[in-house]
Amino acid sequence: MSTGEQMKARSTTPLRFTPSRQDETSPALCMGSKQQPTSRRSGNYPPNIWDYDFLESLISTQQKRASYHDVEKRLEENVKKLVQEWQTEQLALLTLIDDIQRLGISHRFQEDIAQALNRLYLLKNRTEEDGLNATALRFKLLRQHGFAVSADEEFRKFKDGEGKFMTSLRNDVHGLLNLYEASYYAFEEEFLLDEANAFAQKHLIKLKDVIEDRSLADRIARTLDLPLHHRLPIEEAKHTLKTYNGNLSLCEIAKLNFNTTQSIYQSELAEVIRWWRQLDLPNKLGFSRDRMVENFNAAVVMAPGPQDGDCRKAMAKLIAVLCVIDDIYDLYGSLEELKLFTLATERWDVNAIDELPEYMRLSFLAMFNSANEMAYEIMKKTGFNCLPYIRQGWCDLCKAFLAEAEWYFGKQVPTFKDYLEIGWRSVGGVIVLRAAYFYSDMKFTSESLGHLEKLHEAIRYSCISSRVINDWGTEEREQERGEAAKSINCYIHEIGASMEDARKHMKSVIQENWMKFNKVAYGDSPPFSKAFLELIANFPRYCTRMYSRGDGLGTHDDKVISYLMEMLLHPVQ
Repeated sequence: MSTGEQMKARSTTPLRFTPSRQDETSPALCMGSKQQPTSRRSGNYPPNIWDYDFLESLISTQQKRASYHDVEKRLEENVKKLVQEWQTEQLALLTLIDDIQRLGISHRFQEDIAQALNRLYLLKNRTEEDGLNATALRFKLLRQHGFAVSADEEFRKFKDGEGKFMTSLRNDVHGLLNLYEASYYAFEEEFLLDEANAFAQKHLIKLKDVIEDRSLADRIARTLDLPLHHRLPIEEAKHTLKTYNGNLSLCEIAKLNFNTTQSIYQSELAEVIRWWRQLDLPNKLGFSRDRMVENFNAAVVMAPGPQDGDCRKAMAKLIAVLCVIDDIYDLYGSLEELKLFTLATERWDVNAIDELPEYMRLSFLAMFNSANEMAYEIMKKTGFNCLPYIRQGWCDLCKAFLAEAEWYFGKQVPTFKDYLEIGWRSVGGVIVLRAAYFYSDMKFTSESLGHLEKLHEAIRYSCISSRVINDWGTEEREQERGEAAKSINCYIHEIGASMEDARKHMKSVIQENWMKFNKVAYGDSPPFSKAFLELIANFPRYCTRMYSRGDGLGTHDDKVISYLMEMLLHPVQ
């Protein structure tokens, strides 16, 4: 039986029997505290459902990857020739590049893709006869790769005398799909792309139900549900592999790439689970979420490349500790305890733990030690001391957590603006992205470090979108637990809006911040490397995946479990 067949045969093994939800009373109530017992809230989080013993036994099949090396090189050369071919028809070349990206293997052809797109960019004034499909696809790819392209110049030829998109385009399925996808790379005030979005959406909705090609109809439905720009690249790669019927070399190399990279994930997952079990925080505390698999997956989807292993492991550990501290501030700590913890974080002094309750001591040490471990790894590799940046990230996060706790204990509902000013810092993205920066690009410059220290707009826009998306999924359960008001509640309280209108406004906030992010990431002077900007973009994509239809981290949704197994355990057959 092959490795893939074995994994498929035991695909349910990683899940252990799921006990009932935690009781309202936590076993860690006030343990070690010299104060009088404090009334504590419970998140009612279901226990961990993953069999850590099984997952720890996973071993990366590096020897299998080595045996595939010659095959991969041969397939790569076949694809490179196609990308480099000067005589390739424009639409065919654009489609090939788009397929390479959708299949998750663009890192193998970065230079070839850059050269091909540069050729196409230089020919941009010779394309008056191009149809909607080629024009929209070219615009999307060129903008995505940082070329200066104007939506007005590219698409005005598809307008009629009244300034509207021509009705003759309404049945151009592929053209409409790419026009719709391209519109999500819009900058603010690119009104033509707003019109393009509305036009394409209107006609795609009509075509979806009447088109005979069901695979194409499914693609339309999937695109309308979530545009490509807002999807996780790794998830898109696996989905595309299941439906792709194009170039065979491309398909084979993508399959090998996904499966061999997944085997690396499994080895890393086993490693971080061993670390998590040795830390033993969930058992010692009793009230926090035990979500190591989910936390590791967050690191995987944000930094999915086979070369990103150190980044993934560091991010997974950081996110696991972050979740514990989040639960302390959101649910368990008294206001006085939270002030003490925040002060200890500001001091960044291990001796400060003597002033903390026992449950906080463990959490503080986990934060302190993981930060120092990360700084040691980076200094060993680069000679650079990143600890001040990581320390400041934790300090800012705890201050934001404390501000929200003060709203809760003071029974205050802030304005929507005031909430977002704290909320984008408390969503966790700032500390995670700060840490990931030092792994994603080892060529630190004073300019990019300055952007990191001052939290450049690219990070801010990503985190605002993520905050609102997160609130969208968790708001109902958090209100049931009596937690502080979230973005939707703050907006309703301030404006007097209905829930329906509030959700519409949240959608507009998310889209507005995506457009702002597009401008800084794909505009004239990007603040960070392309690799780090992609990682920043993956944060709201991850939040969309986990929270757009509920609390994908706090609960055990069947669809989320299936998705996690697809990403981490099930190879492409």
